[in-house]
Amino acid sequence: VINVDLLHIENRANDIVKSEKTIQLVLGQLINESYLDQLAEEINDKLQETGQVTISELCKAYDLPGDFLIQALSRRLGRIIHGQLDQENRGVIFTEAFVSRHRARIRGLFTAITRPTPVSNLITRYGFQEHLLYSVLEELVNTGRLKGTVVGGRQDKAVFVPDIYARTQSNWVDSFFKQNGYLEFDALYRLGIPDPAGYIKKRYKSTQLLFLRAACVGQEIVDQVEASVEEAISSGNWIDVATLLPSSLSVEDVGILLQQVMRSLNKNSSDLVFADTIVVSEKFLSSCADLFSDMMQQKAEKEMKNNPVNIITEEDLKQASGLENSYANKKDKKDERRKKATEGSGSVRGGGGGNAREIKIKKTKKKGRKDADSDEELQATSTGLSNKQPEFPFMSQEEIQDVLKTRMQDCPEELITELAEHLIRPLTKTYQEVVRSVFTSSTSSSGASRRQTMKDLQEEFSNLYNNVRLFEKGTKHFTDETQTNLAKHLLKTVCTDITNLIFNFLASDSMMTTENYSTITSEVRTKILGKLPEDTKGPLTKLHTSLNGKSVEDFLSCLDSAVDICGIMVKKGDKKKERQVLFQHRQALIEQLKVTEDPALVLHLTSVLLFQFSTHCMLHAPGRSVPQIINFLSGKIPEDQHSLLVKYQGLVVKQLISQTRKTEHGDGDTTDNLEEEEGADTIRKELQEITTAIKDLVLRPRKSSVTEE
Repeated sequence: VINVDLLHIENRANDIVKSEKTIQLVLGQLINESYLDQLAEEINDKLQETGQVTISELCKAYDLPGDFLIQALSRRLGRIIHGQLDQENRGVIFTEAFVSRHRARIRGLFTAITRPTPVSNLITRYGFQEHLLYSVLEELVNTGRLKGTVVGGRQDKAVFVPDIYARTQSNWVDSFFKQNGYLEFDALYRLGIPDPAGYIKKRYKSTQLLFLRAACVGQEIVDQVEASVEEAISSGNWIDVATLLPSSLSVEDVGILLQQVMRSLNKNSSDLVFADTIVVSEKFLSSCADLFSDMMQQKAEKEMKNNPVNIITEEDLKQASGLENSYANKKDKKDERRKKATEGSGSVRGGGGGNAREIKIKKTKKKGRKDADSDEELQATSTGLSNKQPEFPFMSQEEIQDVLKTRMQDCPEELITELAEHLIRPLTKTYQEVVRSVFTSSTSSSGASRRQTMKDLQEEFSNLYNNVRLFEKGTKHFTDETQTNLAKHLLKTVCTDITNLIFNFLASDSMMTTENYSTITSEVRTKILGKLPEDTKGPLTKLHTSLNGKSVEDFLSCLDSAVDICGIMVKKGDKKKERQVLFQHRQALIEQLKVTEDPALVLHLTSVLLFQFSTHCMLHAPGRSVPQIINFLSGKIPEDQHSLLVKYQGLVVKQLISQTRKTEHGDGDTTDNLEEEEGADTIRKELQEITTAIKDLVLRPRKSSVTEE
């Protein structure tokens, strides 16, 4: 306007402000006191008309900052401006008349209220200034002009509760608690009490109460439950405390109350509380367990008769046979030929000629134990059985429930279920002791029977031991490779039998015997080793390991150490005994040769018998070693007999190859199949023709053999 640079104007304005104390520079405006007085008069006129003005409105109207206006107007309150600044909200100026009108409205409105009312609803409905309302309301309540309380402070959730309602509320709460002895939190919520637990604690400071999840109960109810529980425990009975308590209490709250009562009685609630609300005495639990005493004895005796202590053969043999079967399935054809070819090389037990061992081994399928999973869990947690012995199943949980239902018809279903779950472990543990007692009485009822058992063991051991010695002597006639194969076969058969006999004997001392020791596998022996004492474990481990070796001499060395530990006396055979065993073994093979018509078995038996005639040594050989035996016989028997034997061997091999092809390709109408059928028939006829002649080599021997005396 005056065409002067702004910088000069600002400098001059600052000089004026410094020189004149009544002039201020605000947002680029020079303002003196007279202007502010005039401004205050205008604001006062507006204030008297409306009753209140806000600083924010004045800032917009006069283009001045809020802090400056509050400072300037505060100095003129009561002098030019006839009003006051709200101390809670300094952005509002109101007159006394305005405050009086509001106070009168607030007083009238809140005096008429008879039930808890949210303050925010009243502010919205009647247009009160929020901060002014809270200030006046607190003043009226504190001076006693309004009978009531503001709950929740100056918040959106603030509620005004009139005293008349609070008195009615308190009277209802007191009356209900006096009559019933408990208070539900939900009921207090419905009465308009937002914090029931805090309200109860504040109102009943000197009263002893037990606070639960959704309610609180007085000492009378606690004492009543405690007396009833104590009576049930002392009388050897049970009680459902839920029947003594209000039906509105939840199962969870009843459980908390019951735990408190059990703690005051110094009882272990985990053992005596069932289904959360039922207390069972120890006498009652004992009486439930006693119901099964007779059943245990009868079941143990029956099991001993029908299945004499087959602890190992239950799970262990099942698992071990599973491993063996997976391996055996890969070699079914080879096993078939081996089974036919090795029947004549069995061990002689007790001098009785029990040959054809491989055909006699028959893995019997054992019955799977019922509830195998729970039995394994019981086995892992039971402390009553030492050395991690497997457990005999007594009854399943469902069977125990059925017995309890029959004997205790007044018990609720949920109690029966949890009783069965509680009893299954101790009953199973007790049953193991009953079985052990029956086992001990049956196996060790008298010293005579024990001595007889030991005598039979030593007799069988001696027979097997001497057979191993004689069979080993026969292997010495062969070269290294064949001798090794024969030794391995001997280790896997007769040597394994004698090892299993020892393992079974030692296991019986720990109640782990099996009915048939020949069914014990390598895996089962390993398990038995883990349960033997340390002083016994060492020699037995070496014996077990030697079965996988190649030397019968090493096995016999380990065997001598093992029998010393076990206390078994070895009766070594003399010359007379050896001749007797040789004769019995030969006769047993001859008897089998007379009745068999299987060409492979005829060839095997004839070869082994001719070997014995030639060397006067027993031989225990697998079917795959028959060609080596026939080669050995060359020069030991007349040439024509050996030629016949070789010819028969060739026909047997052809027949086995033909059978294998037929199995692989199946039946068909093709020309090739017809030719193979004709070839197989020709081989079969040739075999039938000379089978008798082959048998006669042994059954009607000539006296012109090369080496026989």
